[in-house]
Amino acid sequence: GKWKIYLGMSMNYSWPVCRLIIAGLAWSLRDWHWHLRCISALVAVGAVILFWLPESPRWLVARGRMDEAKQILSDASKKNGKPVEPEQIILTEPSSKGSQGSFFDILRHPTLRLHVLIMYFNWFTTAFIMYGLALSWQSLTGGLFLNFIIGTILDFPAKTLAMLLVQNVGRKYPYMVGSTITGVMFLLTLFIERDVYPSNWPIVVLALIGNFTTTMCFAILYMYTGELMPTTVRAAGVGSSSLVSKIGGTLSTTVAALADIHPAIPTIIFATMAIISGAITIFVPETMGKKMPDSFDDIEKVAFKAPWKK
Repeated sequence: GKWKIYLGMSMNYSWPVCRLIIAGLAWSLRDWHWHLRCISALVAVGAVILFWLPESPRWLVARGRMDEAKQILSDASKKNGKPVEPEQIILTEPSSKGSQGSFFDILRHPTLRLHVLIMYFNWFTTAFIMYGLALSWQSLTGGLFLNFIIGTILDFPAKTLAMLLVQNVGRKYPYMVGSTITGVMFLLTLFIERDVYPSNWPIVVLALIGNFTTTMCFAILYMYTGELMPTTVRAAGVGSSSLVSKIGGTLSTTVAALADIHPAIPTIIFATMAIISGAITIFVPETMGKKMPDSFDDIEKVAFKAPWKK
């Protein structure tokens, strides 16, 4: 439903908020020790408040833990002013086979394996570009704080646009179009001579557009990947995708070094990966308006079909 989209994707706003905080810290605290202390304090607060977050009833049901799921649903109903006792809640317990699942089961399932490998590449690509730009604004565009902050502020409308597109258009094609636009923007920068225009503004504008569409794509991926995974392995699927994105983020630290060799190298890498990412997503099904799979048996309902086959 729409509230799943609004609540699920609104969490993406934490990314630009934290980027603004980091920019402020970098500007005001030139001692990196204090910089890390402040960031670590925020992480510690986040770890503590998770104590008050209940487990997902859907996941508990998929795992066969019916009593716990009923209790959480009952507590939620009481907080909403429509109390229902756990004994009054009727849930269908899954089969023993349906309640099982692990990360390795994702890779054993042929259809899901294809989907998750494509998603791995998409997560890697978007993170590589996003972190690469965030860490290398000065090398790529000639500016640092101002361009970084402008790119961060653009995150807010980018994530808002992603939310509206997911709600009204879908997940698949907005991602494909957004990723392709990212690649095209970076390709265009190759045809603009550097240090000719004031502050290299044409390159900065194109890079900001690419940053905008990449940010939009990253916001879509969180929702899209979760909807492709069965409930029993959803956390493993999204979590492993996030892990792959961190690998992309780590490797993005090499972008500045590549730009020192030649400014066109990271641009070509960004453009190529973004266009490939958009193209291969054609092989992943659209999930808009479809019930999320609860088990591996449900995956067969969205079995992979080549786009040219009916």
